[in-house]
Amino acid sequence: MLIRQILLLVFFLLMFSALYGQSLQGWLIYFGNTQLGSSRFSIHHEVQLRDYEVIGDHQQSLFRTGLQYKLSSAANVTMGYAGVYTELEGAPNKPYWENRIYQEAIIRQHIANVRLRHRFRFEERFVQGQDFRTRARYCLFLDIPIHDKTMMKGAFYGALYEEIFIQPFHKNLSTFDRNRLYGGVGYKVSDNLGVQLGYMMQHVGKNKGTNHVLLSFHHQLRY
Repeated sequence: MLIRQILLLVFFLLMFSALYGQSLQGWLIYFGNTQLGSSRFSIHHEVQLRDYEVIGDHQQSLFRTGLQYKLSSAANVTMGYAGVYTELEGAPNKPYWENRIYQEAIIRQHIANVRLRHRFRFEERFVQGQDFRTRARYCLFLDIPIHDKTMMKGAFYGALYEEIFIQPFHKNLSTFDRNRLYGGVGYKVSDNLGVQLGYMMQHVGKNKGTNHVLLSFHHQLRY
């Protein structure tokens, strides 16, 4: 019954955003992490395809990878690169490219059965046709088991996160860049693969918030 209620909630959130908000945008995402044998190192690999509509008007393609080091069972650090290809809405789309270098730290916590992750990320951004800029990001993730506390194969769970982006070192740019708030439902297809469907509201600068439906895959591998 609880699973059905959560799925209905996600469905009505999507319908509400489509009917009363701006047009619904779609993001398709793959998050992967490959453990390198028995070492403390792993490789993060990620692909995101973003659309101004659910499908039909490409907005952005993002490719991110990084070398991750496990400090402890509760913390890891990563350094990596992201390439971002962006098009403007409609036509002409005037595409441009961005190269990013990033550093991040993730800290994990448990409160009762809820799993929390704090992600701190700093980015050096080289955007085509723009001056060099940096950006700091903080995201709080919550994974909430619904019927299986272990969150292994066959488990459903609730997924929430909020992320804020700031540009604190640029006098000619607004300190606040954007904010994202997400809620969704996840299912563990196997012990190392989860799938999530959710809704995200994003505010960029002083612009009106945009509505997004996200389908994401979360994959843990070992080499």
